[in-house]
Amino acid sequence: MSKRNLGNHSSRRFYKDILIISAIAAFCGFVIGLIFAPQTGKNFRKNLIDKAKDVIDRGKFAVVEARVKAEELLEKSKEKVEEVSAKLTGGKEEE
Repeated sequence: MSKRNLGNHSSRRFYKDILIISAIAAFCGFVIGLIFAPQTGKNFRKNLIDKAKDVIDRGKFAVVEARVKAEELLEKSKEKVEEVSAKLTGGKEEE
């Protein structure tokens, strides 16, 4: 691997690690906030369940959105590959 590729890979990993740490910290803050909120046990459990359902729904939406974006990216990549392939073969496309 060249230094440029290695640096790019390292940079991606760094941002991925930051994202994971941020998500864990946010979750911990959420739980601590719920624990110390002045509510009765019954209200706390109801709110906890509601919040958990909300987080699950947001996660499902994020997965669907990521899938759509991935499909778009795949389609664009295929188009680029076909473009480059056509240029390399001198404009002759094999079908």
